Amino acid sequence: MESTIPVTLPGGYWLDGSCYREAELRPLNSSDEVFVVEAGEVLAPARRTTALLSRCLKRLGPLESPVSAEQIGSLTVGDREALLLHLRRLTLGERVRCVLTCPDRGCGEKLDLELDVGELLLPPYPYTRQHHETTVAENGTSYHVRFRLPTGADQEAVGTVARMDLKTAAGSVLERCIEDVGAEGVDALEVLPPIVAERLPAVMADLDPQAELRLALTCPACQNGFSALLDAGTYFFQELEGETKHLYREVHTLALYYHWSEAEIMAMSNRKRGMYLGLLEEAFAEARSR
Repeated sequence: MESTIPVTLPGGYWLDGSCYREAELRPLNSSDEVFVVEAGEVLAPARRTTALLSRCLKRLGPLESPVSAEQIGSLTVGDREALLLHLRRLTLGERVRCVLTCPDRGCGEKLDLELDVGELLLPPYPYTRQHHETTVAENGTSYHVRFRLPTGADQEAVGTVARMDLKTAAGSVLERCIEDVGAEGVDALEVLPPIVAERLPAVMADLDPQAELRLALTCPACQNGFSALLDAGTYFFQELEGETKHLYREVHTLALYYHWSEAEIMAMSNRKRGMYLGLLEEAFAEARSR
């Protein structure tokens, strides 16, 4: 039986009017790592995330495995980022090491950062709403907006456009999420007012802060203060690509000495594979010392 880890979503999965924040993940195995590398060559980032979570998400609220791609796509961007962070912790550990460059043109200093996954995971949001409302005012006119938060399905829908024009893709996601816009004396507007398109993304970001993590930093060389966006999902996939470069050598070593099949080794978790490799290293060291 596969071991699973319970996790909590910041937003939650909605089903029949109820919000569920409990989920369960299984750790990535070698086959998942190979899948990530191969899928990264053909799938847009949002579809790659859905495909990976479809493999590793064993329970979502009352839904048990298999959790469908459609159900995973319905999760908000923040919930999907949280799940990827939990997977990152299970796969590569708590500490995240990354290198950033000071944006000051006259500096360019490299900053080595060490973060804890726990510092990047936000607690459950204080609200449980699937639909939101806000008012945007300009020149004496108030626009009443009803909207939902962007989901993985929204990102997938604009994935092709995003590769060529991020601004157009972001506008398309915004339009997909707006359910109604009205002004005084007008129930619904056919054209989205520019002021709403300008201000609503910030409102959405405040409601789903896990979707876009920003780090407040100070360059030690020039003392320049700046913020940097940490795309947890993209960074995790980059780390996995780097790890997978060593995977086939590990498979070769284990197959050579233990005579296990590739499928058996690929099905192991990273931790279990590492334990056997450690035992081999100990055996080699003992043999050399004789």
